[in-house]
Amino acid sequence: MTYLKQSLKLFKKPVLIEKVSSTQDVVKAADFPHFVPLVAKTQTKGRGRKGNRWFSPPGKGLYLSVKLPREMFKEIPNLGTISLVTGYAVSEAVDSYIVSQIKWPNDVYINGKKVSGILIEASSRNLVIGIGVNLNTLDFPEQLKNYASSIYRETGTEVDFNEFTYLLLEKLENNLLRFKESGFSQYLEPINRKLLWKGKRITIDNRECGILLCVDAEGYAVIKNCYGKIKRYPYGDISIRKWKNED
Repeated sequence: MTYLKQSLKLFKKPVLIEKVSSTQDVVKAADFPHFVPLVAKTQTKGRGRKGNRWFSPPGKGLYLSVKLPREMFKEIPNLGTISLVTGYAVSEAVDSYIVSQIKWPNDVYINGKKVSGILIEASSRNLVIGIGVNLNTLDFPEQLKNYASSIYRETGTEVDFNEFTYLLLEKLENNLLRFKESGFSQYLEPINRKLLWKGKRITIDNRECGILLCVDAEGYAVIKNCYGKIKRYPYGDISIRKWKNED
């Protein structure tokens, strides 16, 4: 276990470990302190939203979790917006290497492929933010090859692990503090500018189709469905819709 050198306002000194089952599970433990980012170079049981496994090959990605007291965001009416703000912070860090987009509600994409996923888990007392970023991964499992990528694959330039870790923590801290101080409205324009598939035909949860219009002031996805009705979704999984004879 190593303490990374870092000067931060909100977060305490990050802890770096080479290998862990899941950073999220370790940080969720009652005795793990608030504001201490746990950073790992590999996970044996990494996971994402809905219990999906997060591919965590040794030395190829960044896997991070940090616990915050829920009281910190007591003035925020919709905690789901934290997920979007976290995604925006990750996207800002990735933008230092290559332009990225945000796939609602929080994934980060480069050139239409996923490079980062975010998992927010809440209890009555705590919020645990988990972030996985594909830095230098070249080979993905067969089921991920068409959907996942890494910064290295998209740029041809290897990413320095420590440099990216510092950058990500800085962006995450700055955005969480801004969010706590001034709320979500300040993020509407920049998040919608980065919104993946905005104006495109999409499906949500494989049950509703329509045009993705925007993210609204509550962090909901706003969709004009196939019958012309405007609908808002607080959560869900969006995928691009391909019609017959469409390339």
